[in-house]
Amino acid sequence: MLKALSIETLKTKRTLVRQLIWLFPFLVAIVTFLLFAAAGYVAQSIINQWSCIWFPLFIALVIGLNDRHEKNSTEYKMILSSPDDLFSYELGRILHGSLQGLITSLVLVILICVLSFVTVTSVSVSSIVLAILGLWLVNLWQVPLYTWISRLTNMYVTVLIAAIGVFIGIEINEYAWGKIWPFTWSEIFPISLIKIKINGLPIANTSGLSNNYWTIGAALVLFVILSYLGARSFRNQVKKND
Repeated sequence: MLKALSIETLKTKRTLVRQLIWLFPFLVAIVTFLLFAAAGYVAQSIINQWSCIWFPLFIALVIGLNDRHEKNSTEYKMILSSPDDLFSYELGRILHGSLQGLITSLVLVILICVLSFVTVTSVSVSSIVLAILGLWLVNLWQVPLYTWISRLTNMYVTVLIAAIGVFIGIEINEYAWGKIWPFTWSEIFPISLIKIKINGLPIANTSGLSNNYWTIGAALVLFVILSYLGARSFRNQVKKND
């Protein structure tokens, strides 16, 4: 699995994916800063936008680009012809996508911390770090899902599914039963940390505000399940093609 991670990391060298990992959070932070600078809660707004829309779409886009690069270069022939266990190799590809999301999250942490020194913010640096890294964990289940979908279809289908999931999540997050939909986990997780509603309005009374840390545990369980199913699907797909 670690060998596959090393191989996949080398494949993305000097590709659009590497550039996107650094540029995407920068663009999100700058655009949100310009839009919400006058409101006085820039850091919270960046995290809110990141959790509701941009991070799930980013994961789908990066995973889709990884898959497109593989299909355009070897059509998975190099992987399929290798002596490595395909189940473990697929887990390595999932780990690679997970680390890409972590790097992007860390870049955003740095950007928001820098902006917090030049703008007024009502949340602590520790809350900012916890919110963004927590969002990485909460969205981790999407990596094996999109790795699986992209391999069977293409990047455009993957991004479309992510966009539909995000849209449905925004529409149903206010309902109690909406928590069943995993896309709502990313939207509701940071509320207690950044003290801002999903619609972007600050929360006046936070005394009775409950946290949603349970979403991390639920997301990790789903991540393990989808990783196993995705890796097993890849191994079985190859067997059928033999």
